[in-house]
Amino acid sequence: MYTWRSGVIAAATFAAGCVGSVGDDHGPADTGPGGESPAGGADGKPGSPGSPNGGTECKPGIAPTSQIRRLTNAQYDRTVRDLLGVTALAASGNVAPSTLLATDQAGSLTDLGWSAYMSVAEMIAAQVMADPALKKNFLKCTPSGDGAACLHDTIVEFGRRAFRRPLTQAEVARFDAIAAKGPQITENGTPEEVAEALLYMFLISPSFIQRAEITEAPGDAGSFALSSHEVASRLSYMLWGTIPDDALNQAADQGQLSTPAQILAQAQRMLQDPRARQMVASFHRYYLELGPNTRWDSAQRDTTMFPAFDRSLIPIMAEETERFFDHVAFTRGEGFQELFLSPIAFVNAATAPLYELDPANFGPELQEVTLDPIQRPGFLTRVGFLNAYSSYNRTSPILRGVFITKDVLGIDPGTPPPGALETPLPEGADLDTNRKRVDAQTAGAACAACHHSFINPPGFVMEAYNAVGAWQTHEALTGAPIDTVADVRIDGEPVEVASPADLMAKLAASRNAQRQYAQKWVSYAYERDGHPLDECTVNDLTAKITAGGYTILDLVTDLTQSPSFRTRAIELE
Repeated sequence: MYTWRSGVIAAATFAAGCVGSVGDDHGPADTGPGGESPAGGADGKPGSPGSPNGGTECKPGIAPTSQIRRLTNAQYDRTVRDLLGVTALAASGNVAPSTLLATDQAGSLTDLGWSAYMSVAEMIAAQVMADPALKKNFLKCTPSGDGAACLHDTIVEFGRRAFRRPLTQAEVARFDAIAAKGPQITENGTPEEVAEALLYMFLISPSFIQRAEITEAPGDAGSFALSSHEVASRLSYMLWGTIPDDALNQAADQGQLSTPAQILAQAQRMLQDPRARQMVASFHRYYLELGPNTRWDSAQRDTTMFPAFDRSLIPIMAEETERFFDHVAFTRGEGFQELFLSPIAFVNAATAPLYELDPANFGPELQEVTLDPIQRPGFLTRVGFLNAYSSYNRTSPILRGVFITKDVLGIDPGTPPPGALETPLPEGADLDTNRKRVDAQTAGAACAACHHSFINPPGFVMEAYNAVGAWQTHEALTGAPIDTVADVRIDGEPVEVASPADLMAKLAASRNAQRQYAQKWVSYAYERDGHPLDECTVNDLTAKITAGGYTILDLVTDLTQSPSFRTRAIELE
């Protein structure tokens, strides 16, 4: 049977907003929401004068990016939410819209992936038009007569928001032509049916599904300067993961996003929006490797040895960790160093005993407390991390040490040699601490070079916390004293570290740790992993972190100041 849906699918091939085909994304897979250093110096102030300082030698330039990158699934969900108010598909068990889409991937879109976009668009369009509250987000007028005038206004107004730019006259004409065919492509030809068909067509348009950057205004060194609308889209998807708001759209329409100062002013404004907190939280989950199907949500403990552990604590401990990072970045307005130095924690009655606090002083909700700064400085001393990086019946210096070495200091220890993971933990009367047993376990020639020089030492320092994150000074089974002194390789040299607090102070001051944090931010914000032409940006951000007085939010706004943020490199075939 011929329906409006089959008619619109055919018509949509020639619909407004088509730029190439959906799926001409030849960019790298997304790493989150290039080139030269941000317009700012080492004094830690966004937009201040300066130049790259230290770090890996860099070559100024603009990293090439896809002209037509598809929305990630997370961006798709937020975009549909902010455009139409739809957060769940009523026709599909109230799941998030992107649940039915293909997983995020680079490259051309498969037929199955395209079919999923069409199915989801059909559900969204029907749901919006059936719900008066949602319908107002699409139709800003009440159709009268044949509805042509209202539908035209909707095409112009909604199209501006959906495509993140004004529609061209040719695009408006194509949509108007579809509306005029309403009696042929819908069952009854009513304005409401035609409106549903138009919404469906918008949602399957390449200019909605993709973040096209096709302006060819000449820039520097053979690159193209982005239009104000393209800059607005980069800003909104980097800082919010969704479409521009009215203020950003107005600035784009007036051509007021062409200079670093104009972009900086908008970025600073946008960071006051709650959506920016969500984006910064998402980055820190990426930094911590925190999320579903990670170590953070899979902890199991021998409760005969650790009766304080309960799996119901896992989401609470993860939430505490996220609250900590939000507190440092937004509540306190601090920088990288405080992530390792702050004694602030968020505790409830269930987690209080792990911090040696009286649970009677707490309720079910997390509340802010100040812990002993000698025992509990920074996120690595919180029970969330310590539980996530422990074993079933003991601590794991290896897991904790690998995280600190690789994720904090940016030293990749490589892949363990074959059979290494099956190496048994040795027993013996003289092996009366977990540290001694792990040291013996990794003493073989194939393991010692990495473990004894890089991985084990920071893990041994963290032996001051047991497998559920409680402070310990002696082994629970043997009574042997815990030894936390180790030579930890920091910034290329072995440095004697006496305690967790000493390690946290040295990590906070580590140039490598600062650089790793900056590198992670650049990869996440620019949606590409470790491109060589981003090294100047990484170097400059690192220099500012090192200088001090540079907040996490300063760093985020400086990410919008690099030439590569407002410029597109020419892609070579």
